[in-house]
Amino acid sequence: MRRFLRLLGWLFCAVGVALIGIYFAMSYRGLAASYNFGDPAKFQFILVPFWEIGLVIVVVGGACLLATRRFHRGRD
Repeated sequence: MRRFLRLLGWLFCAVGVALIGIYFAMSYRGLAASYNFGDPAKFQFILVPFWEIGLVIVVVGGACLLATRRFHRGRD
């Protein structure tokens, strides 16, 4: 379980950092990097920037990495 949580934590952290990097790279080029959580058919536009999504994913990855401390080495 500990190895799986560590792998999942590093994977989430890498994906989150990649999203944050994508946001800054696209904003440098003058593009708006965001995801629409609304329904365009109903003209509902809830735009969330990639850096916020990436930050949440990094926090979840960090929580997974911190959870690995709860497991002892001999109990993998």
